[in-house]
Amino acid sequence: MSRTAGLLLAAALLAAGAGAQEPSPFIVEKLPAQLAGEWSFRIGHDPAWASPFREKRNWQRIRVPGGWERQGYAEYNGHAWYKAPLVIDSRLAGEEFGLDLGLIGDVDEVFLNGRPVGSTGAFPPRFDKATLARRFYRIPKDAIRFGERNELAIHVYNDTRFGGLLGPSPRIDRFDDVLRRQFLRDLLAYCLATLIATLAAFHLILFGAQRSAYEHLFFTGFLLAISAYLLTFTHWGPALLLGQSANFRLNVFTMLLAIAFFPTSFYRMAHRKLPVAIVAMQTLLALGAAFALVWREEGDLYLWVHLAEAGTLITGALVLKTLWNLARHRNPWTRTLLVTALGFVVGVVLDVLVDIGVLPRLEVTVGELYYPLALIPFALIFSLSLAHNWMERRWGEPLDSTTGLMPRDRFVDRLASELERSRRSRQPLALALLRFGSGAEDTGADQFVARAVPVIRRALRQIDMLSRYDRDTFALLLADTEERAAMTILERLRRTVAESAASSQGRPVVTAGVAQHRPSRHVAADELIEAAEAALYAAIAEGGDCTATAP
Repeated sequence: MSRTAGLLLAAALLAAGAGAQEPSPFIVEKLPAQLAGEWSFRIGHDPAWASPFREKRNWQRIRVPGGWERQGYAEYNGHAWYKAPLVIDSRLAGEEFGLDLGLIGDVDEVFLNGRPVGSTGAFPPRFDKATLARRFYRIPKDAIRFGERNELAIHVYNDTRFGGLLGPSPRIDRFDDVLRRQFLRDLLAYCLATLIATLAAFHLILFGAQRSAYEHLFFTGFLLAISAYLLTFTHWGPALLLGQSANFRLNVFTMLLAIAFFPTSFYRMAHRKLPVAIVAMQTLLALGAAFALVWREEGDLYLWVHLAEAGTLITGALVLKTLWNLARHRNPWTRTLLVTALGFVVGVVLDVLVDIGVLPRLEVTVGELYYPLALIPFALIFSLSLAHNWMERRWGEPLDSTTGLMPRDRFVDRLASELERSRRSRQPLALALLRFGSGAEDTGADQFVARAVPVIRRALRQIDMLSRYDRDTFALLLADTEERAAMTILERLRRTVAESAASSQGRPVVTAGVAQHRPSRHVAADELIEAAEAALYAAIAEGGDCTATAP
């Protein structure tokens, strides 16, 4: 008789002696060995159930992995026990054994032959919810009975939603291999999160340079939220720093924010107004994110998780519809973006179906999540698409042939956008007009313009805007700047330009007028421009070569 046949016969005899209700033992001849199948199960709690080889007359059979709610124990929350008999080949006596149990809802402690193996989370009354933690434990070698019957017991407590061994399939393996797989999962998660955060920083820089491009700001919020959400599934991450319960709250918080930020960038890129339903959903999800941080009962947060999952399906469908309409008009990037967005949405939908128990929880690249597989291609393509639009608006628009600056009509449009932003954010804004000339009459000085423009551009910030207003006048928008600070900037700028642009034909006269945006007086861009013109004419009336403010 072969060794395998002998182990199977011994396992069968052990199972027969233990009673017909107990599942057949798992045979461990080589590593790794899967422990998926039928286990013994009992709701309630008695510390004596950790002891091995006790009577199991009142125990039932249950399939592992899978939540107990879908196996005859719907609506049950509380304590429960799992037990599985093992027969481990004596040829493996020299190995260091590890146990990978996947995810468990919500808290567990593990025993082998009555010996404690490990635990994650904390049972009531000091409940510490550890639903997101991957369970892996080192098995003490002296607790194993090689070639004989062993009994693995797991005590689980669940306070809401799904309880039990949720998957992927539990297995026994060499502890070094178990530890290496978890390390590689965390390493990949951190690499993905770092790349996503780098993209977020890139879009934040683009928004800082062109602050009317709010699609970059919203996409930055989405990327940062999804990056933090990914890290909540790591073992060596927020869970170690904050605790399991706080990590669960962070998970819900970042998920709600990511879904709330997601659609806005697409609609702004398509130059379409957000539907009222999307705005209402975003408001609700933002409220849920605030609740996730302060609400006392963690189990209640699953209400927001359900809403977020429903919002994900709705948002994904609307975004794909918007991209499809853009692709039909052959907009640049949209076909490639449609394909990558479809992959990302499909990955998210698969994760939702796994989370609600419709699909089994399987082992994939990053833990058991599908969406990271498609996140990077989607984020890269969408980033390229937004960057392309940003460059078109900044450098692809018609420019003044002499100076390469923004023309007057385009500047007025951009000024209107900045005024709207200033009204919403209540940040100051100043508009200045600079005129080059040779005296009070300001007859113009074309010979100085080519040398003066580079000087002005070097002296300005990225968030400021410079335009050629007319033949010898330039318009300068100073963002986040009050009138007094604008006066200081203009005086320094006038002196720098006059010194740098001087030539053998003389020193240029630079006259400036500045007006601060006052929401009660300057409703439209033209009204602020008129105020700046009045200030410029006041400076000219004083003899020029000075700076004046609006009356």
